[in-house]
This record gives sequence, C-alpha cells and structure tokens, in this order.
Amino acid sequence: MNKRNIRAAVASVFVGALLVGAIAGPAHAKATDIKVGIIAINSMGAVQYAQDSGIFKKNSLNVSEFVTFPAPPPGLAALNSGAVQFMYSPSIPVINSVANGGMKLKIVAAADGYLKADVKEALKDEAFAARLDDTGVCIAKSGAVKTWKDLAGKTVSVPARGAQGEVTIAAAVKKAGGDPSTINWVVLGFPEVQTAVTRGTIAAGFVVEPFTTACATAEAALKGPGTQFFTEGGAVGVWVTTEKFAKANPAAVKAFQTSIYAANKAGMETKTLNAVVRSSMKLTKQTFAVAKSANPTFYPSNVLTAEIQSVADKMQTLGFLTKKFKVTGLILSR
Repeated sequence: MNKRNIRAAVASVFVGALLVGAIAGPAHAKATDIKVGIIAINSMGAVQYAQDSGIFKKNSLNVSEFVTFPAPPPGLAALNSGAVQFMYSPSIPVINSVANGGMKLKIVAAADGYLKADVKEALKDEAFAARLDDTGVCIAKSGAVKTWKDLAGKTVSVPARGAQGEVTIAAAVKKAGGDPSTINWVVLGFPEVQTAVTRGTIAAGFVVEPFTTACATAEAALKGPGTQFFTEGGAVGVWVTTEKFAKANPAAVKAFQTSIYAANKAGMETKTLNAVVRSSMKLTKQTFAVAKSANPTFYPSNVLTAEIQSVADKMQTLGFLTKKFKVTGLILSR
C-alpha cells in the first residue's frame, strides 16, 4: 500500500471512529467515590440494596464503604468533618445539629418513616401502633415500669443525648402526665440495652428494630414512641450531606438522591421486598427470619417541609430548641 493509500486508510479509520463516537454518545462519566454513614438497623436495607443491585453504579456512584456508627450524632460529626459524604439520621438529630450545633447540612432524601394514614390509625389503636412503629422502649417484665409515666425518675438509656430516643420518650412521658426532666438519661448502644434491662442496670432503654422485637420477646417493651411524636407521618429518617459537599458535587448528590428513591421503591414492592430485607441482614447481622418478623420499614418517596417543620416545632415546645427553627432551605428538592 502506498503512502497515499495509507493516509486515506488512516483518515477513514479516524472518521469512522468519530462517527461511532457520535452515534454511541459520550463515554460514561467516571464514577464518584463516596463513603456512606449508617446505623445498623433494619431500615438500612434499602441503601445496601442500592449497592447490591447495582443502582449506585448505574448512577455513576461508587460506594467504597458503608461506615457504621453507634448513633446518628457521631455520624453527623463524621459527615461534618468529611469522613463520610452522606449519613443516615432521624430528622431530630439533624435539626439539633443545625439549630444548636451550627452544622451546615442538607437533607437529600427520605430514608424511612410512616405512611400518614397509618399514623392516624396508630393514634387510635395501640396494638396497631406497636406493629407499625420500629422503635420502642425495652423494659423488664417484672420491673416497676409499666407505662410511659412510670419512666419519670428512672434511669433510661438512649444511643445519644438530644436525639430521637430522648425527644420521643420525653414527649410520651409528658403526654402521659409524667415529668421528663426527672429522667436520668444514660448513653447505651442498641445491642447492650436488653442485657442492661435484664440486669437492672437501667429501668428502660430506647431501641430500634431488630432490637425492639428481640426485647419484647425476651423481656417487654413500651411501643409506639415514634408514632406518638411524628404525627405528620412521612419521612422520619433522612439522608443528609453537608452544604459544602452539595455545592461542590451537585451531580453526585443528585445521583445519590435518585439511587435512594429507586431503592426505597424496591423496598415497598412485593417482588423486591425480600431482596431488600436480605440486604439489611448484611448490616444488622440478623437472620432472615428475625428480619422478616420485625415491624416492616416504610420507605417514603419524598421529604415534605411540613413533616420536618412539625418535628422542629415540637422540639421547641419540649425545650430541645431555645427558639423557633425554620426548616425552609434545609431540604434539597428532587
């Protein structure tokens, strides 16, 4: 082949490559590496499912690690320092961290919660509330605590101060006519609560599934602190990031949001529910039978301002916030 023909062949290959590129479209963007902070509870099944099923990968996210924290507040501190890029937390610690701690956070997506119609039913039916609420307070079968009012003056454990456990228990005790300011609050992780109750080290302890059902089976439990407090329903647990990361990485934040809502949808569909439950087992280390028998997780499809504002207003009424906190701007839209 002469030089002229060689040049023509090379040109033809080059043009062909350009045409193929034009037809196929641009190459996939490089995946963004992220670390996600979690709590080892059943509702984390959706985020693990997003990893297992390839949802994160499909949206150009590479979750290099799930970092487990004993409670949301230390996880939020890690998020604030950049150790993780997204963190699970109930709305209460998020509001506390922003209003009282000065953190600049953004709510990206809903993680878990309650269907509003179910909350209305739970407020009328204690048995239904017990089945609906994945949180509870572990108490001894033969102990002195029988009602929410009985917690006044007792030693009660929570995974972190000023978070969901303390706030919802305080609200339930006050509603029952007790004085929550007399409670001796101590910090204890979920796995240690049942043993501490059995030994009498504490009178009661806040737990979340799978520990709620386990404690109710071995000892006893006061049910429904969540459904009494989150009366707006909707999102209770949320996924958050920092304002700094959101501004610097809008595409990654949008991809995470899209991935979570796709996984949440899977968690609410019969055909994929068991797969989401099995994914949760990787994080909670529970058997399928235990995970499946626990109160099912409700995975919301959005976060509404009214839901979060209601929580902030109740926190102020209970004294956890010193002044009214406006949540406008805290939630990133879909």
